[in-house]
Amino acid sequence: MLICFADGIGTARLADDDGRSILQHVVRPLAAKTGARPVRIEWPASMAGIGGSQSWATAAHRGVLALDQIMANHPGQHVILLGYSGGCRVIHDWLDARPGMHERVAAVGLMSDPYRPSGRWQHGLPNPGGWGICGQRLGPVPARSFWTSAPGDAISSCPADSPLRTVADLSDQIPGSLLADLSGHLRRGDWQLATYMGLWRRDPLAYLRGLGPRLHQARLDIEGYLTGGKHTEAYIRTHDGGQSLAHRLAATIAWAVR
Repeated sequence: MLICFADGIGTARLADDDGRSILQHVVRPLAAKTGARPVRIEWPASMAGIGGSQSWATAAHRGVLALDQIMANHPGQHVILLGYSGGCRVIHDWLDARPGMHERVAAVGLMSDPYRPSGRWQHGLPNPGGWGICGQRLGPVPARSFWTSAPGDAISSCPADSPLRTVADLSDQIPGSLLADLSGHLRRGDWQLATYMGLWRRDPLAYLRGLGPRLHQARLDIEGYLTGGKHTEAYIRTHDGGQSLAHRLAATIAWAVR
């Protein structure tokens, strides 16, 4: 069995033993518990000018092709798929695009998933609130998929009405095809804050009354992401006096594949 993992934005050049890789805190204990061999999914790990010049969509597609190659190089082997933050898109996109491969997927683990569904979080812990900043993707193998999200992590536990969701909608194709992507959101009606723009048209005073608190919460969420460790250290320190969220996710997946 293989552990195929896609690390987060800006990690393309990190070595597997680099302490800055949050996902390795899942990979290492999971490999020890299952005997599975870790294999990095090589992808550019870039979006919006961070980690490289490619858009997130383009970078993730290269990750999908890299995972295709791993599967072809190991015919018949079952795999555990892991993603962290922006790397979760590689896993989501591959699963959506390769239905014929689902029988080889033993389990899926997603940490700080920008697409975390509101009803999925680490077993045994309280609901961290909200859902992924880019929306919700349950995926085609939900019974074998497991999520963990730190409370206050705006990437995977973003408040429903956060202004940050608009930024996430717009950032999907940056630095390429931004206007085309925005046009697609408007044409399909899936711009995440469309519901709240509807509120603006129906009751502008109600919208404005809630805008200040929402902006204040967005500022706190940004600070937690940039300097508060809500997106990084929160996953590797002990949680509620027990294991870290990363180790809990590894334990859950190891239990699921046994």
